[in-house]
Amino acid sequence: MVDDSVNSSWQSTLQELGQPLKETTFVVLDLETTGGAPHLGAAITEIGAVKVRGGVTLGEFKTFIDPGHPVPAYITELTGITDEMVFQSPTIDQIFPSLLEFLGSADSTVLVAQNAPFDLSFLTFAARAHGYQ
Repeated sequence: MVDDSVNSSWQSTLQELGQPLKETTFVVLDLETTGGAPHLGAAITEIGAVKVRGGVTLGEFKTFIDPGHPVPAYITELTGITDEMVFQSPTIDQIFPSLLEFLGSADSTVLVAQNAPFDLSFLTFAARAHGYQ
């Protein structure tokens, strides 16, 4: 027996979108960060996203982000991102409006991420820190 209260708290199904899959817009998102948790001081260093519909790429969003502190050596080893690469890059606050515009509304875009809870925790933290809903 399936508990519908559990299912309803997770996410909608593609059938509930009310449109064929080939007409659905997807944004595939990936972040790189300076650590594992934004509430512990880690910050975003890079955002990459691709918007697709029906197998056609509609746009790309990619930028380094100045995390506001040095990139730890173990992160450079893991990601290849160095202090020099993020030096004089925009801050998350500066790019947030254009990122939100690229992502589109939750009603029209399905977000896809390899580790969505991780990436969304950083985006949510940044949004709240800079006054975005």
